[in-house]
Parts: sequence; C-alpha cells; structure tokens
Amino acid sequence: MEQLATIAFYLGVIAYSAAATLFFLHLARRESSKVPTRWAPIALGAGAAVHAVHVVAASFFSNVCPVESTHFALSLTAFLAVVVYLPLLARFRLHAIGAVVAPLALTFLVGAQFVDLRGQASDDIPRGLLALHVLANLLGLALFLLAGAAGAFYLVQERKLRDKRPGGITTKLPPLEALDRAEHRLLLAGFPLLTFGIVTGAVFASRLGVATTAEMLRAGLGYATWILVAAVLLLRAVLGWRGRRSAYGTLAGVACILFVILLYAIRPSGGGAV
Repeated sequence: MEQLATIAFYLGVIAYSAAATLFFLHLARRESSKVPTRWAPIALGAGAAVHAVHVVAASFFSNVCPVESTHFALSLTAFLAVVVYLPLLARFRLHAIGAVVAPLALTFLVGAQFVDLRGQASDDIPRGLLALHVLANLLGLALFLLAGAAGAFYLVQERKLRDKRPGGITTKLPPLEALDRAEHRLLLAGFPLLTFGIVTGAVFASRLGVATTAEMLRAGLGYATWILVAAVLLLRAVLGWRGRRSAYGTLAGVACILFVILLYAIRPSGGGAV
C-alpha cells in the first residue's frame, strides 16, 4: 500500500503539472490550439484518478480515516474541486478556470504532505455525523473555490472590455454572462453545504468544551464566509446585484476560506478536520 500510495502521488503531481501547463498555454497563446484544449482536461482527469488512488492507499497504509485528518481533508478538497470542475468545463467551456483549478489541485496535493497525518477526532463526536460534516465542508469549499475563480476571471474580462482593450487573454475567456452564471450556480450549490457545516460545527464545539484562540478564529472566519455568501445571494435575488458586485463579494468570501485553510494547515486543532 505504501508503494502504491507513493506511485499514485507522483503520478498525480505529473498529471496536475501537465494539466496546469496546458491550461496556461491555452490562455497564453494568441491563437487557439487544439492540443491544450483537448489534452488539458484529459490530464486533469487523469490527475484526479490517481489522486483518488493515492488518498485511498495512503489512508489504508497509515491507518488513518480521511475524515479525521487535516492532511486528507486538504488533499480531498483539491480532488473534489477537480471532480466538480470537469463537468462544468464540458458544459460551459470554462477552460480559463482550469488555469486556476489545476495549480490549486497540485498545490493542495503537495502541500498536504507537510501537514500532520494523525487523526485526532474527539470520541464525543459521532463518527457518522463527523463524516457528513467533513464531506459537506470539503465539497462546499471546492464549489466556493471554483466560484471565486469564475468571479476573478469575470473581473478581468469586465475590466478589459470596460477599458476597450480587447484581445489577448479576453479572447480565451468565456463571455461575462457565462462567468456570472457559473459563479452564481456554484454559490447556490455550495451555500447549503456551508450552512450544514457551520451548524454541525457549532454542535461539535458545544460538545468539545472550551475552544482555543485558533479554533475561535477559524469559526469566526467560517461565519464571516457564510454571511458574505448569504449577502451575495440575497442581494442578487432582491436587488438584482450581479456582475462586478457579486464577484467582489464572492472573492471576499473565498479569501476568508483560504485563511481558514491556512490556519488548519499551520496549526491543526484537536478536532481533526472539523
């Protein structure tokens, strides 16, 4: 199992690196080329496949349940982001977002190796509910990262068009309407998962007793993310806010999420991936 996990890890690094390079070439080249467009999704899908093998083999080898380890949580976030992105790519032709997804997947896969592998979930937390809590958080995180990428590219595209500077990267980006629609749908899909994660996290916190400063900061950032996403969705529905305003709100929420990930990575708590 150890050898299989190691081989799958290195194959994942190679596949994600190739995908990131191909997606970047798709954006960087002035003229469209069939090679990056055709092979980038294939390389990304191959990376996800061996990534899944790595997670399964490593969890068996280390005898650590993925839902009880920050190490596996970070790795699975990248895997889920890729799994969610590939169908979106096929439907909305969002090749530009692949230039963000592939490097993120590579970064999370490699970065997870430097995070404590040991699971430390409290015995006071039901394992079934903990698994649902972690999966909801990870899938919601993957959706929000993709929404943030769509929002970022929306701002780039909108700025270029507003300044009347067409050409370059703007010719490779999807239309503004497609980016705005993709961002909104990703937020809609991720918001219930984030809500479930926050509610169950609050239940876990009440059972675990006194929280550390790092845990309180992570919880506060989680609530801030929920409020920002809720505000973006509510203002869009009630006041018709979309486009640039929605993109800025989404990016603010993603920034909070990334800071939470950083806090988990540099100082995992006693609650595992909670």
